[in-house]
Amino acid sequence: MTDPARPVPPTPRGAPRPGSTGLAAAPPGPYVLDARMRRCLLAVALSGAASTSGALVVFGARSAFSVALGSGIATGNLWVLGRIVGALLPSEAAGARAQSKAGWVLVAMLKMVGLIGLLWLLMRHGVVSPLSLMAGFGSLPIGIAIGSLVSDRSAPAEDAP
Repeated sequence: MTDPARPVPPTPRGAPRPGSTGLAAAPPGPYVLDARMRRCLLAVALSGAASTSGALVVFGARSAFSVALGSGIATGNLWVLGRIVGALLPSEAAGARAQSKAGWVLVAMLKMVGLIGLLWLLMRHGVVSPLSLMAGFGSLPIGIAIGSLVSDRSAPAEDAP
């Protein structure tokens, strides 16, 4: 407890005052991906790394670069999609009423236009091999399947309050 006669020095904005838990005044943090989504992202990245290693051994460095770029784009696309869906589906009713869904729809549309434009530029200028790039994209469904299978056994225990 603090002495009422002694003034409490100011604290940095957002920091809890001495003697308080800081739980009631803490602003809500950014959306954090749940355990299943994090495992799927990890599985997609690992699947992409395995595909890249295989392409390096079998087809060479140029093909491995294209596979790595494809799996990196697939992993990044899944991460952004998870963030968009998490923002569109808040956990509390007050958050659902307060947020602007139009902004997130705009982000999703810009993501698609940017993704298609990036792929067109990469293939148009010959930076990547299209077939190897598609092989890198193959890490997305493989990683999601593996991540879902692995996380189903333990994810509810981690997410439980």
